[in-house]
Amino acid sequence: MSPSPEEPGESCWDWREAFPDPGGDPVAFFIARLGDDDPKIRWKAAWALGSLKDARAVDPLIALLDFSRPYASGEDAFTLHMVAAWALGRLRDPRAVEPLIGALSSACDDFVWIAAWALGEIGDVRAVAPLREALRRGGFECVWVPGRSSPPEEFLDRAEFAVLDCITRMTFHPSETPIERALEKLGAVPEQATNPA
Repeated sequence: MSPSPEEPGESCWDWREAFPDPGGDPVAFFIARLGDDDPKIRWKAAWALGSLKDARAVDPLIALLDFSRPYASGEDAFTLHMVAAWALGRLRDPRAVEPLIGALSSACDDFVWIAAWALGEIGDVRAVAPLREALRRGGFECVWVPGRSSPPEEFLDRAEFAVLDCITRMTFHPSETPIERALEKLGAVPEQATNPA
């Protein structure tokens, strides 16, 4: 069964595989894991927090965002920032709007795409003008291609592959860019993208 556009499905990674006993307060457990030295533990905790949808996770997830780095295939830091942005979109808390708007100017289109999706989920009109500006820049191209049948060689961690593929299938719709889709969700008509001369 494939996940719906809104919810992770059976083919996505289940955080309980890595954390079978998060104790009596799983949210507090995973917030504490966001500070782990291992970036794999951090992105797995961020994924769990996005699945649990508890507002206590908003500020700790915002603290993880860093969209200044270029994409590096198979790099845990890239996965961490993607999952943190995805989790903030799932939480739909307006505190994340300004940090996610900052991601729209990233040189990495994957970060722009996930931030645009998250802003559309949050539904705050402060995102409309920055989304339109990102769309006007044009040339949007996602590095991550959804629906791969198996991980590329650089993915040693199958959970990382499953999470990124699942996020892509939930947030990236080939007929329109995530920016256009976010603008539609915000009730704004997307302006035509133009490529600079």
